[in-house]
Amino acid sequence: MPKYHIITYGCQMNKSDSEKVAGILESLGYIPSEKMEEADLILLNTCSVRERAEEKVFGKLGELRKLKKKNQKLLIGIFGCMAQRMKEELIEKFPHVDFVLGSYKFTELPKVLESLNDNNKKIVLAEDNPKPEEVDFRIIRRENKFQAWIPIIYGCNNFCTYCIVPYLRGKEKSRDPQEIIKEIEHLANQGVVEVTLLGQNVDSYGKDLGNVDLADLLVEIHKIPGIKRIRFLTSHPRDVSDKLINVVATHPKICPHWHLPLQAGSDRILRRMGRGYTYNEYKALIEKIRAKIPRASFSTDIIVGFPGEEEEDFLATRRALEEIKFDTVNLAIYSKRPGTPAASYDDPVPYETKKKWFDELENLQRKIIYERNLSMIGKEELVLAEGVNPKNPKELSGRTENYRLVFFEADRKLIGKFLLVRIIEARLWSLKGEAIREVDL
Repeated sequence: MPKYHIITYGCQMNKSDSEKVAGILESLGYIPSEKMEEADLILLNTCSVRERAEEKVFGKLGELRKLKKKNQKLLIGIFGCMAQRMKEELIEKFPHVDFVLGSYKFTELPKVLESLNDNNKKIVLAEDNPKPEEVDFRIIRRENKFQAWIPIIYGCNNFCTYCIVPYLRGKEKSRDPQEIIKEIEHLANQGVVEVTLLGQNVDSYGKDLGNVDLADLLVEIHKIPGIKRIRFLTSHPRDVSDKLINVVATHPKICPHWHLPLQAGSDRILRRMGRGYTYNEYKALIEKIRAKIPRASFSTDIIVGFPGEEEEDFLATRRALEEIKFDTVNLAIYSKRPGTPAASYDDPVPYETKKKWFDELENLQRKIIYERNLSMIGKEELVLAEGVNPKNPKELSGRTENYRLVFFEADRKLIGKFLLVRIIEARLWSLKGEAIREVDL
């Protein structure tokens, strides 16, 4: 039987797409290969959010050129955002690539593979205005048996000036709520206990449907027997409603972890980014959620050195981190993306200054994270055991409802189960705990 190997870059949506591709391939008779060198088909699921993500793909394609020389029958394909952005250019730069599929065109894989077998010609499928195409959820090959990613809305309508996603993922399109419910019921029957609802802007769910929103959908999922935890990301600060906050506050299966990208603490920079809110509006939202849900946790994204950013703008972002005290911050130095408005902005600040700002924010956030982790010592947390700690086979790893990573000693038979864990040690990026008992929710 032919073997396939998928390498995934980027966000959770890309991980979900890779699971769909794996399901399609296995429905065609392919089997997975852990080793790239033993595969008959290698697929790269790509990301274009930052230049660094694309550089990783270029590096991997260089490796694959050597494999192709050794095995001329090896098929190499690229899909995802980078494929959507570059299209034929990828074939021109890397002639050992056999096919390129745009954002949602992986659904055409059966036809593509059949065509390649017939005539061995290069294939590029990528529409200028990509539209999502559904895959039968029953064939999706999930990463594990007790957790699942569930895309509920595709695309983005926000067009922030730095972001290429709307151009590569298309306009927002919500999935039918009944189809989502059917998928999650199917997963629950198979033993899945935790689902994460996905969207580039998950809070926009239902705007194009007119009779349902994210809060309504969460209430319905909450009713499904067998589902013990529900997460959702990514949220746009402008679209978080009081209704959604109330639903999260009153439904215990819904985890009170919010991923709310701030991007900058300076109102001037937020306007240049096209974010649609001020810092004070963002801060007021955080305070509103904390007042309603005291146990809420927050992660965010920050862009350092956006074109035109000055010292006072950087200091405003620093103050924002000091005031809000996020649980996690994803920091990134601004990466110019071709085709976005910000790519044409003047950017006089030298990279050395941006790196200095980045380091300063990173050091500040390390202190904040460690202080917040110290406050967890002695608390008892409900943790879903997700797997074995790769650095210590005696330990399992899992996450609290607030998405804090915890390591603790326990039997491997408990993977996929919920445990009550007492926190005994704070580390920078994780917590150490001791398992008290299994909890049957």
